Formats: sequence, structure tokens, C-alpha cells
Amino acid sequence: MFSKEKVKIAFDALNDENIDMWIIAGQESATNSEPILSVMSDAEFIGCTALIFCKDGSSVAVCTPIDYNGYVHHGVFDEVIAFPVSFTDTVSEVIKRKNPKRIALDYSLENPSADGLSLGMYKLLQEAFDKCDYQGEIVSAEKIIVRVRGIKTQEELDKIKIACEEAEKIFDDAKRFIKPGMNCQDVYKFFQDETERKGFGYSWPKSCNPGVFSGYGCPGGHMGAPDFPIKKGSVVNVDFGIIVDGYSCDLQRMYYMLDDGEEDAPDDIKNAFYVIRDAIEMAAKALKPGTLGIDIDKIARDHVVNNGFAEYNCALGHPMGKVAHDGGPLLAPAKPRYDKDELIRTPLFENMVFTLEPGLETRAGHIGLEEDVVVKKDGAHFIVEPQRELYLIKEE
Repeated sequence: MFSKEKVKIAFDALNDENIDMWIIAGQESATNSEPILSVMSDAEFIGCTALIFCKDGSSVAVCTPIDYNGYVHHGVFDEVIAFPVSFTDTVSEVIKRKNPKRIALDYSLENPSADGLSLGMYKLLQEAFDKCDYQGEIVSAEKIIVRVRGIKTQEELDKIKIACEEAEKIFDDAKRFIKPGMNCQDVYKFFQDETERKGFGYSWPKSCNPGVFSGYGCPGGHMGAPDFPIKKGSVVNVDFGIIVDGYSCDLQRMYYMLDDGEEDAPDDIKNAFYVIRDAIEMAAKALKPGTLGIDIDKIARDHVVNNGFAEYNCALGHPMGKVAHDGGPLLAPAKPRYDKDELIRTPLFENMVFTLEPGLETRAGHIGLEEDVVVKKDGAHFIVEPQRELYLIKEE
């Protein structure tokens, strides 16, 4: 079924962006995915299909005769038209009748989640435009899709919370598993064994999930777990995300391996952890509707640098939802790979979900926390309780 809440978000975006018509078009989406479709419904495109939403609040589904009853049953579309022979003729007739000045299509240079229109389907739509001698403007639907995909319904937020809570249980169980003398790959296997035992999916590819890194000199990044020992006096950073009931989480947690004679982590390691923790909390407090990603990133980045640590070489955060990297605006600095208005200078909306994940290097290894938050009017809310102290591991 189609989500009426998502359809309403689409109509609001059409009006706000002054776009007369949005066409979502595709075929056989199970093998040639249209990313926005699974956000709006559990439907699949079979034959050539166009879902048309208009600024005036009307909607049309153009589909094959065998799909006709399914779209009627959804109860969302004012018109369902089964094209008798030609998909392009029927779409052309709808465009001519609606007479839009601006049509949005699903293509984007920067946002993969808004780039679902295949080249073949674009050529079919171009044929429809030619048939009705369309003289208006064709624009990217990116600004619509950012809102439809990014603004989460309460049902979506509830599912993301469940994913976060289930991941936290595995992080908690890991406190009793991780021991000095293990290898990062042992911890990697523990998290994967628990994920599969519980029947969850992975928020990003299994080969890199979780990322497990421990100690000074340990290789890091999007690579899974290196063949690297876990020693006393070192931290262990675990970057882990699962999918539960179609929605994901993306969290990082920090463990410290107590050295002989230690009852707590050294002050410099705790201070580094607190810098990251506080940077996240400062950014979350400022993350409100209407703010820009570049400004939120600066708050956390400045706090890390002002406390004497090197600037981290990544964005502060990314959207999260169906998968860990859900597409859309970033919380990031004006570095070349991020410096696009649509990525870092677009106003954010209430109920968007982001990660907050600064990091820094210490003599005991990489310290990086990652929290999942939802944008609210009084500042972002943490979806689950954030980590505020290092998890201390003592050899028994």
C-alpha cells in the first residue's frame, strides 16, 4: 500500500518548490530499482508505469491493464489509467491535459537516492513530451525526494528505534565477550554471529560490517576488521549497523581494555572520549529545522580542533533510514567532495534522521562515537541513550 503521509509530504514539496508535476516512472523495479518507490509504498513496477503527482493535489497512475486493479486498490490515485497500447501516448495525453509549466523527474548528479530514472525510461518520457509538444521546463525531483525520503513518519521512526535498540543489545553483550589478546576479527565475527542468530540484516555490506579497530596504528575506515591484535591499554572502536523490519541503524561504541593495575582509563584517553561525546551533544542541541548541514558540522569540528586534536577527515553525519547512508543532505564542511549547496547548504526538516560521528586519534587508538538522532524543534533527540562513558573491559 502507499503511505498517505508520504504522498502528503510530496504535495507539500511540490507547492513549496513551485513544481507543477512530479513523474516517477519505471518498469520491473525488482531488477532495476527506483529508490523512492520503496519509501512510498510496498508496490513494484511491473510493466511501464508512471506515477504522477501534481501541485494542485491531484494524482494519476498510468499502468498496464494487468496492474490497473492494484493501483485502484491502493486508494491514493484520483485517476488510474490502463494504457491500451502505448505507454507514451497515454502519458502524453495526461501531460497535455494537466498543462504543467515545470515537470520534475528522478535524476540527480549528487544524490543517488534521487537518481532512479533509467536512461531507457527517460527516452520513453522524452517521446511522450515530444508527442504533446511539451514546451515547459524539466527539472530534477531531488528537492522533492529529499523531503519524501528524509522526513520520517512516526512508523518509520519507531522502526529505526527498534533497530537501534537491538544493536545496543549486541553492543552490550560484547562487553562480556571482548578480551585483551583477541584479534579485531574475533570481535567482527561475534557481531556478525549475533546479527545472523537474531535474523537481522546489515545496514551496509556484510564484508565491512561491523568495522572493528583497536590500538595505535590499526588500519581503519570502511574495511570491516583488520588482522590486528587487541591489547591492554588500547581502545576498541566498533562501527555497527543492522536492519530490522526494513529500517536501519548506524552506531559506534567505544571500549577500553584496562591495563594491568588500572581501574579506570587514563585521563588523556578519557578526555579525548569526552571531547567527542561533547561535540556530538553540542551539535545535537543545535540541529533544528531550518539549520544547514555545514553549520552543524562546524560546531562539532570546532570543538574537536579547539581542544587540540586534528580535524577529522569526514563529514559529521549523514541521513539514515532504509539503509545507513540513505541519501540527501549531509552535515559536512565545505571541502571539495562536499561543497555543493544541495549537500551542505539546504535547510533541514523536522523528523529527518542523521548520524553524528566525529572522531580523533589517540595513543590508544581511534576514538569515534556515532549516535543516531532525529531533528526536532528544540534540537535533535537521541533515538537511543547515547554513550557517555567508555565501556571498561578488565581481564578476568
